[in-house]
Amino acid sequence: MMTVMSDAAYDALLLDHDGVVVTLSPRPVLETAATEAFAATGITDPRPEDVDAITIRVSPAELRAVADRYDVDPDQLWQSREDRIEAALRDEAVAGRKVPYDDVVALERADVPIGIVSNNQRRIVEFVLRTHDLEDRVRTVRARPPTRDSLHEKKPEPTYLDAAASDLGCSNPLYVGDSESDVLAGQRAGFDTVFLRRPHNVNRELDAEPSLEVESLQTVVETLDFAD
Repeated sequence: MMTVMSDAAYDALLLDHDGVVVTLSPRPVLETAATEAFAATGITDPRPEDVDAITIRVSPAELRAVADRYDVDPDQLWQSREDRIEAALRDEAVAGRKVPYDDVVALERADVPIGIVSNNQRRIVEFVLRTHDLEDRVRTVRARPPTRDSLHEKKPEPTYLDAAASDLGCSNPLYVGDSESDVLAGQRAGFDTVFLRRPHNVNRELDAEPSLEVESLQTVVETLDFAD
């Protein structure tokens, strides 16, 4: 069951980036970058579970535990990880392997300001948008700086959603995401949230309840009441 959508017209559209606007990168690409991050800090044979721990959905506690296990500075390990992930995703975008979904063209018909809210690094998001000529469609980007402290601001915390809404000067934005952390972040910010089902999450079950589930950005634009 979905929650009740807002009676008021939406005055902005906020979008997650990876998995909503552009395709996800294969996990092996990210794992290779994480392994290279270990090597750059002198760790040549990290345990697979530790590579996994700093690949995606990294928590501050996990990062600290991994760094302590190898007796390395967590800030150094994290910076190394961030730089190599950035390089890998730039390569994926330039090579045409990290690309916009076909339905992104529907955003041209959304007559409200659009913002991006991402747990990815801001420099990566901006590069990918620029590479695919999407930056002019977006009024603001709120995403992480490449610092360890930024791990405390990731969704499901509403920090970046609140900041993006403030940037756009909107009072009733709609947020579209592809994960449960997106739904939770939208709820914590007090925004209606759409869960977008893509091939990577088509069968995912959610404990958090979105305002709406759809399978296309075109559906978001066509069926929701946006403000003029």
